[in-house]
Amino acid sequence: MKHDPLKRSALLAAVVGVACLGLSLAKALAPMAILPTLDLPLTLGLSLIALTLDAYWGRHELSWPALLVNAVLGGAVFALLPWCAGLTQGRPIWTLGLAGAAVFGVSALLYTAALERIATGPKAPLAPTGTALMLYLAGQCLSGLL
Repeated sequence: MKHDPLKRSALLAAVVGVACLGLSLAKALAPMAILPTLDLPLTLGLSLIALTLDAYWGRHELSWPALLVNAVLGGAVFALLPWCAGLTQGRPIWTLGLAGAAVFGVSALLYTAALERIATGPKAPLAPTGTALMLYLAGQCLSGLL
């Protein structure tokens, strides 16, 4: 199967769509429940889930044009899907789009560079998951910025 660089954006749209659907259903079925807000750590977590699925799906390589296109499409995904689901909580849509593009672009760059660096192959099947977990823990310093 040929490697498609836009597969990451499609996986991101699927992951964010499922998360928005789950949050919308939870808000409708349990209106008094405390739900997670769409902030930078949640954006980073959803981005890393999509990148991990992409790493298990096929090979990974660093391409600058594909990275820029994926960052722009990631910004569109993080702006439009939460807005359509009613999860923006009064934030402007352009703020979510810019933050989503920056977080997805930087996380894709760091995650792909880390996977190219470790390149374990079939010897360590949990290496992509461990890399995503470490990047998520490193990104916890972004809490409360958006």
